[in-house]
Amino acid sequence: MIAGLKGKVIAAAPGSIALENSLGIVFGLQVPVSSFAGLGMGKEITLHTVFKIKDENPVLYGFLHCEEKQFFEKLLTVAGVGGRTALALISAFSNNELKKAVDAGDVAALSSVPGIGRKTAQRIVLELAGKLESGVVESGFDQACEDVISALVNLGYPPRQVREELKKCLAAGQEASEFEPLFKEILRRVSR
Repeated sequence: MIAGLKGKVIAAAPGSIALENSLGIVFGLQVPVSSFAGLGMGKEITLHTVFKIKDENPVLYGFLHCEEKQFFEKLLTVAGVGGRTALALISAFSNNELKKAVDAGDVAALSSVPGIGRKTAQRIVLELAGKLESGVVESGFDQACEDVISALVNLGYPPRQVREELKKCLAAGQEASEFEPLFKEILRRVSR
């Protein structure tokens, strides 16, 4: 299984990119349209990936953030939701917005996404309400906080524990603008 890819973007269009790794292998990936701004030509990136085979055709999905990948995989567990539909939802909503819409039973918001009908939206609400755990940090947190959460979740620490320790750390006055000192402090706390 391909859990992630690191490489240089050599072609990009809304919804798909071509990524060349250090061995010169070029991978075609489907990505959320919302991530397009962060996938500039020639940029070195790391993507969290999901590999699926649909009608004998392999498809590789890529996500800039681990939480997007987790939401994507949860959406795929809903009957009638395939990769294209799940990717449309990930593209249309932030993780927090999607979680709130599902938990609130906002079928109208979910079915406003092209390709998602009312019945599919109802099924998503029925099967996932209360089951989506957003790893996206609340407003007031900056990019360094999001990166710390993503890094520690990728190392295997539970998202909920990482977020709780991060909140405690910030409440105690820890500076949230630089990744490295914040990462070291949260790692020390979750490793206890």
